[in-house]
Amino acid sequence: MNQRISHEGIITNINDNNVEIKILSKSACASCNIKGACNMSEMKEKIISIPLPKDKNLSIGQEVKISMGLGQANRAVIFAYLIPAIILVSMIFILNALKTDEGLNALISVGSLAPYYLILYLFRNRIKQKFEYEIH
Repeated sequence: MNQRISHEGIITNINDNNVEIKILSKSACASCNIKGACNMSEMKEKIISIPLPKDKNLSIGQEVKISMGLGQANRAVIFAYLIPAIILVSMIFILNALKTDEGLNALISVGSLAPYYLILYLFRNRIKQKFEYEIH
């Protein structure tokens, strides 16, 4: 049950405490044989900053594989998608029950996500410590 999610990347920067790794994130369409016909393919470069491992000899430009546990990936999905969806849908239902105008309902519901994202931002360092990447 030690499943891991992994991505290949290239080290772009190394400083005293962190390593920045550029990974290429692909959507499911990116690997499709006919992706050029529908223009739906999506590939994005992402930079991930992780603590510098003391036992590894790393250099800029080196190709590495980074991985994290499946449980940690699930936790990230909960923070990024599930909790905001629950907040949004619950606010819509609450405001509908209060007979709020639909336009105002939409604005308040979307605006209700601002405190959640502010809390995530304020606690970003504490949350970052809960996610541990491993470099191979």
